Amino acid sequence: MHTVPELVALLGLSTENQVRNRIEAIRDLLAGSLRRGPNNQILLTPDGLALLRDLQALCETGHTLTDAANILRYKNEQKDRIVIGESSTIPRNRMEPGGRGEEGWRVLVEHLAAEVRDLAGRVAALEAQSRREAGGGSWWERWR
Repeated sequence: MHTVPELVALLGLSTENQVRNRIEAIRDLLAGSLRRGPNNQILLTPDGLALLRDLQALCETGHTLTDAANILRYKNEQKDRIVIGESSTIPRNRMEPGGRGEEGWRVLVEHLAAEVRDLAGRVAALEAQSRREAGGGSWWERWR
């Protein structure tokens, strides 16, 4: 069992507050790994340490703490789905009401792809407008 001060050193962080923030970000994933010790001290099992290391690795690659926590949740859900199998009684995706699993992710990806296409179209239109306005002269020549 590891205490918060030990976790600061193990994760390469500078403050206990950073460890506590990471624990809070994935508290649902750490539910079985967290314990309370003497004087209400937070204790973490080696499995919990592995999850925090994964979270820290994601944060170090440029993800925000929230994004990294969501990525870990997704990976955990995929692992659970493989272990549990195709049971229809257990929701595979907690982020989607009704637990329809992959359908929710597919809909989200399609929505984001459509949004990216729309934004790309807007950028192209703005670039074309900018080229037309630039014409061939300087910026002040249009007022001449």
